[in-house]
Amino acid sequence: MPKIVMEEGRELGREPAGSSNMGTDVYIPFMMAPLGPSGWLGTREEIEHELDGIALAIRTFSAKMPDQIMREVAAYSARLTELAVLLHRVESRDRQYLRIRTQQVERFLAELDRQFKIASRLVEIQRQDLELMR
Repeated sequence: MPKIVMEEGRELGREPAGSSNMGTDVYIPFMMAPLGPSGWLGTREEIEHELDGIALAIRTFSAKMPDQIMREVAAYSARLTELAVLLHRVESRDRQYLRIRTQQVERFLAELDRQFKIASRLVEIQRQDLELMR
């Protein structure tokens, strides 16, 4: 079973050059997942790859500071909303995109909303802790 290694700044899904792990480690980066360019939709596989990157990044939220989580949530929410609009435009011509929008993009948006609420509560807890220490 592969072990999970978290490292700062590692490119999503890539092992370091010259790595002897031979695919045995799963690296979870602390950086943001790479997002597609603005206005870009891509193929079904490319969209799902981008969504997989966002899912991996969401799993690292527990190891990040709440303000960083809130910044990432803002970026991911904007991109997912853009994807939802782009998918809606093409789904009348190609029905495969309807399922991506309704069963994946919308679920990620709901999860990001939940993560934002959690992070904002953590910020409030930190604020209260600072007040108590005074």
